Amino acid sequence: MTLENKLDLSESDDDILVFEDETTNDITVNTSSETAWKILIVDDEPTVHQVTQLALKNLTFEGKPVNFFSAYSSQEGKKLIAEHSDTALILLDVVMDSNDAGLQVVQYIRKELKNKRVRIILRTGQPGDAPEESVITNYDINDYKLKVELTRQKLITSTIAALRSYRDILIIEEQAIQLSQTLETLQNAQLQLVQSEKMSALGNLVAGIAHEINNPIGFVAGNLKMARQYVGDLFGLIDLYQKYYPNPQPEIESEVEAIELEYLRDDLPKLFNSLKIGCERIRNISTSLRTFSRADTEHKIPFNIHEGIDSTILILQHRLKADESHPAINVIKNYCDLPLIECYSGQLNQVFMNLLANAIDALEEYNLGKTFTEIESHSNQITITTTLTADKKTVIIKIADNALGITQDVQQRIFENLFTTKAVGKGTGLGLSIAREIVEDKHKGDLTFNSEVGKGTEFIIKIPVSSEQRAVNSEQLTVSS
Repeated sequence: MTLENKLDLSESDDDILVFEDETTNDITVNTSSETAWKILIVDDEPTVHQVTQLALKNLTFEGKPVNFFSAYSSQEGKKLIAEHSDTALILLDVVMDSNDAGLQVVQYIRKELKNKRVRIILRTGQPGDAPEESVITNYDINDYKLKVELTRQKLITSTIAALRSYRDILIIEEQAIQLSQTLETLQNAQLQLVQSEKMSALGNLVAGIAHEINNPIGFVAGNLKMARQYVGDLFGLIDLYQKYYPNPQPEIESEVEAIELEYLRDDLPKLFNSLKIGCERIRNISTSLRTFSRADTEHKIPFNIHEGIDSTILILQHRLKADESHPAINVIKNYCDLPLIECYSGQLNQVFMNLLANAIDALEEYNLGKTFTEIESHSNQITITTTLTADKKTVIIKIADNALGITQDVQQRIFENLFTTKAVGKGTGLGLSIAREIVEDKHKGDLTFNSEVGKGTEFIIKIPVSSEQRAVNSEQLTVSS
């Protein structure tokens, strides 16, 4: 007699699936896991596996059939679910190698594997060993059935309900991923807007200041030459008077002594030289401001990295100088010969500004509560080192301070958007995230850091020299990943 003859598998809810102990012929089931719902049967009775598969063998849900695989002990069940994390449903016996073996499998799935997706239907033939109310209350399962209750139709209904629940969880997770990606896209867009706005406002301000400086300093520098010539002419005239009138009146002699004519003759050229040097320094400041605020074009342009760093240092000079509370911050430059690199210069200058400003902030924090002498004994330093890789294809810029360093918990979040350790009003949490976006996304480079508490922090920027090299690096990265 066949299994079908022994069992009444009609569609009536009153028909019971009887689990016999006799061995039956193998049942052919769908074996494709890519286009099928995975159902794991965990039961120590082989007949239960066969009858369950027979009852559900023609079941399809949303156009996909079911694919069964079996475990005959709790240990085997744990192993299979660990290997098949995409299992949709587990039909799990309670009493197997122990009276609570099935419950242990539930705990393993939910707590150790942290699998919240898979739907679990407990089935038992001995309800006294696992009271329904206690199991439902204490275990994260989706249904609990007595084996004698399960007609074919009820089994199909429970399975479809479980598959529908599993599908909904997948949809929710997919939507959560999409929302997360959308949020990330919006955050990146926000960063770019903030960056563009900051650079636009700062660039316009700095460019305007540079322009306003240029006009008066050009006027002063242009007139210094003529003033020097006029004063020379006047001294020449005085020399002629002294030659042809060697014996001036007492009143003239008194005035010559009063104005210290010989001292003026000697010192006035020096004064003009000082004015000329001052004008040149102001011109250099103006040039540095224009270099820093240089508007980016749609294309990368050749840029002198050292000019960008120097212009940034000049803008921050007021924070580097000594005052009554602390000595000057010493900036040490270890520059090597670098080629021009193709980049968005204004954006790279913003990276230098953020990193140098953060280094100054770190040193100021280190100085809090210390006397001038104590600070002087531990000279505040920012060291800037530039090198070129052996293949001359990548520029490396290192900006290091000797401040407090960064704690491990902060290091984990240092590039996180909107994260800051500074007081309200002193930091936006955008500086380093913008810097990384500029270096890594815009220039296909790399921004990392090394830090040790009590010894300071070093940021490392790596940027390909040319656009062609960036393309090669990007292609290699794609291939390797």
